[in-house]
Amino acid sequence: QVPLHRYAVYALYRPLGSLPEAERIAAALVQTPLASLARRQILEPLEERRLREGIASLGEAQNRVSAAVREQYESNPYPRWLRAQSSFAAGTIAEIVRELFPHADAAGLPQGAARILVAGCGTGQNAIATARRFRDCRVLALDLSLASLAYAKRKTLELGVRNIAYRQADLLALGAFPGRFDLVECSGVLHHLEDPFEGWRTLAALLAPRGLMRVGLYSEAGRRHVVRGRELVAAQGLEANVEGIRRCRAAIRSRADDALLARIARSEDFFSLSGCRDLLFHVQEHRFTLPAVRDMLERLDLQFLGFELADGGATALAYRSRFPDDRAATSLAHWDRFEQDHPDTFARMYQFWARKAA
Repeated sequence: QVPLHRYAVYALYRPLGSLPEAERIAAALVQTPLASLARRQILEPLEERRLREGIASLGEAQNRVSAAVREQYESNPYPRWLRAQSSFAAGTIAEIVRELFPHADAAGLPQGAARILVAGCGTGQNAIATARRFRDCRVLALDLSLASLAYAKRKTLELGVRNIAYRQADLLALGAFPGRFDLVECSGVLHHLEDPFEGWRTLAALLAPRGLMRVGLYSEAGRRHVVRGRELVAAQGLEANVEGIRRCRAAIRSRADDALLARIARSEDFFSLSGCRDLLFHVQEHRFTLPAVRDMLERLDLQFLGFELADGGATALAYRSRFPDDRAATSLAHWDRFEQDHPDTFARMYQFWARKAA
């Protein structure tokens, strides 16, 4: 007979699933106000352990960095999301690209069912949004981490999404993959590879003729607060475990005088172990400038279509006011100057679309 509030307090520090007889505890708690807590910390992890057994593998990690990244996300899947991203009015790839980039050449864009690859799908948030966004599409979603894939599959079943197939794979091993895709999405992944360009080249080779890519990369300017936090972690010799992450958070909160560290303390990721590990303790992180992105696009023979911005059009309006000669907003040289003046523009990532050249 344990008072209910003790379960709640325990759950702040360790998952309830770590308790002996966790399933019995969950059965008791689902009849109480702590039912959602029991589901999240006991029943859902048990379901994920069952689901991971049915996820097929397309190959092992290709190098030590891939193996280290996989190990990180096996221990700390990220993000542990609850609600789906904003819903989209479903459309074909052609319709959505015309809506996002009305100045782009629409010739050859898929008008019907599309084949889509989500490389590095993590816990499934982007894959599910993609499966809903593009009408009648078929999505293949890959990730290194079985723990992340099991989370993704549980959420996919929960939301009733039926057009996603999940597989475990290192995207670097896809060179001999026989399929070709109308759209390849790789958001928040390439910058965690040992060689981001090599990973990008592997994915670009999987595009169908005139295929599209939706890519997300970390910005050097936009991540300067994270760089400051990672410097603190290194200087204090903090390890990527529970104790190290808690010591890191205490050190950052004690430095209210440091504007960059104070900014980290306002981040949603700061307040969870998985989020903070991904933010400040990641085993591999590259950051990019827009001239570097432009050079990689040219080497891959990909045409830049534009950024997908999530601020209601404010950034696009400011950009066009500054550079009225670039109505299509596709000059990465101009965008580089814009970012220098507004370094927080891409604080989350450069999220952009590109297209295989004709």
